[in-house]
Amino acid sequence: MEQNWKPLGMKLGPARCVGFMFMGRVNGINLYKHGITRTYLNLDDEGNCYAYQGGSRYRLTDFSVELQKLEASLKKQGETLPTQYDDQYMARKAQRRPIRLALERPSRTRGNPNLSVQQIP
Repeated sequence: MEQNWKPLGMKLGPARCVGFMFMGRVNGINLYKHGITRTYLNLDDEGNCYAYQGGSRYRLTDFSVELQKLEASLKKQGETLPTQYDDQYMARKAQRRPIRLALERPSRTRGNPNLSVQQIP
């Protein structure tokens, strides 16, 4: 299957398409997955936007709403649409992951009064 980047390029401009992967085409709808957010923009050849409904069903939706969701998700991760999803990005992400996991790991004593933390001299 030939990749069709024209609809996404028309909507976002080439510089803001760099984080997407072309995943295929279903019922005349091009499926573009964003590598960082793992979310989709689904566009037909004219640039109309569709939301996935399950199975092979899609419904027409407002592109600006879907774009706002995507941009909000990127912002939470400290990224923007022009951020490239490539080997360099994945390497940076892998370096940050152990730090983020340590910060997010819950305390072992939280919620369990039978456990205590001992200080080691």
